[in-house]
Amino acid sequence: VSNLMLMCLRHGKMVDIKKNIPTYTVDYLKKCKEDHENRIRIQTSIDASRKTTAVRLQTNIRGRLVAVPQPDVYTALITAGRYPYDEKGVHIDLTNLHYSADKSSWETATKQIDAILNSALTVGNDERKEDHFSVFGIAPIPVLAYLGFKLGNTTPADVYIKLREKPWSRLSSEPKLAFTLVRPRSKDKVKALALSIAISGTTSRTEIEKHLGKRALVYEIRLKKSQLDQIECIEDLEAFRKLYRETIDEIREVHGKKCRVHLFGAMPTCAAIVCGREIIHGVDPSIVMYEHLSQEEGFIPALTIN
Repeated sequence: VSNLMLMCLRHGKMVDIKKNIPTYTVDYLKKCKEDHENRIRIQTSIDASRKTTAVRLQTNIRGRLVAVPQPDVYTALITAGRYPYDEKGVHIDLTNLHYSADKSSWETATKQIDAILNSALTVGNDERKEDHFSVFGIAPIPVLAYLGFKLGNTTPADVYIKLREKPWSRLSSEPKLAFTLVRPRSKDKVKALALSIAISGTTSRTEIEKHLGKRALVYEIRLKKSQLDQIECIEDLEAFRKLYRETIDEIREVHGKKCRVHLFGAMPTCAAIVCGREIIHGVDPSIVMYEHLSQEEGFIPALTIN
C-alpha cells in the first residue's frame, strides 16, 4: 500500500510519459501522495458533531467585486476543526447590485437575503434543521448587519474574520483590543439617538448632526487607546460583542424599546455581522443602518433592522 498511488487515466499517462520523468520524480510523487493522505486524514478525523452550514455573502463594494471563494471557505472550516454540512452551503450573491443613496438597491439586497435564507433554511421533508452556522461575508456594513439579524443569535454561529492579504480565520490569541463606551452627557428622552462605532475609522459629530440635528444624543463604542485598529482574533470580537450587547440593553432601558437608534459604523466586516445578529426581534429598538458612500456624499441611511 505504501508504494501504491491511484490516479485517473489522464494523470496516470502524464506522469508515465518519458519526457515528463524529470518533472514527476519518485520523490515528488511520494510527497504528493503524503500531502493528500494527510489532508484526508485531518478531514476525516473531525468529530461528527462539528458539522456546520457555511453561509457566504459577496457583493460589490464601490464598484469592485469582492468574492468569497468556496475553496477558501473549506480551508477556513477545516482549520477551525469543522466540516461543511454539505457541498453547497448557503451562497448569497449580490454582485448584481450597485449601492447608492437610492434606497431601492438596499431594499433589493434585503429581499434577496430573505428569499435565499428562507429557501435554504426552511425545514423540509428531510427534516434537516441547522444547528450551527459559519458566516463569511464581505459587503457594505448595512447589508452585513441585515444578514446577521436574519440569522439571529438563537442558533450558534462562528463569524469568520478577514484581514487584508490573509485567509479567513477564527484565530484565538491574547486579546489585543480594549473597547469602551462613551455615553452622552444628557439622558433626556429625545427623538434623535445615535450609536457611533469607531474601530477602523471615526464618524464626526458634524456628520451625525447633519442627519439628526444638534440635539441628538450620541453613544459611542470606541477603542480605549486613541489609535484605530482591526479585529484579528475571536477574543477581541467577543469583547466587542459583549459591550455592544450591553450598550443596546442600556439604550433600551433608558430610552425605551420603541426608540430608534441611528447607527454610524466604521468597523470590520465581522463586527458588522455581530451588530445585526445581537438585535433581538421585537425586543430591542429599531436600528437604522448608515453607509458611508464617499468623501463627497458622506453617510446615507441605507436600511432599518427590526
